[in-house]
Formats: sequence, structure tokens, C-alpha cells
Amino acid sequence: MDTETAIERFIVDEIMLGDSSTKLDPNESLISTGVLDSLALLRLIAFIEEQFGVMIEDSEVIPENFETINEIKEFIEQKKS
Repeated sequence: MDTETAIERFIVDEIMLGDSSTKLDPNESLISTGVLDSLALLRLIAFIEEQFGVMIEDSEVIPENFETINEIKEFIEQKKS
């Protein structure tokens, strides 16, 4: 499973409690639409750290890194390189 798909599936399945047919626009704001609140963001960070083997510093928890699925994917790829 690629990075984008893994992120989307986690958000849909674990945060939105949607079904497998639910799709998210990778450029849609997860914050302004209310998909990611503070608790959901903490759950997403824990998932990213475990799934992709990266450590996310407190200073990196900013909207620019978690606004959309595409921005989360880019952030993870930068952390892995």
C-alpha cells in the first residue's frame, strides 16, 4: 500500500469511521472541514510514526504539514529521506 492510500485508509477507517467505499480528495483541507481535530491529529501522528518509522517533533505539528493528504504524504517522504 502506498503512502497516500495508507493515510487515506487510516483517516477514513479510524477517524471518520467510514466504509471502504469512502474516498477523500487528497487536496481537500482536513482541518477546515473538521475531519482532523486535536485528538484525531494525535491519533494520526501515532499512526504515521508506527507505520512509516519516523519521529514527528512537536515543532513539526503545524497545519502546513497536516492540512491535506498530499501535504501529509510530502511531509512523511521528507522525513524518510
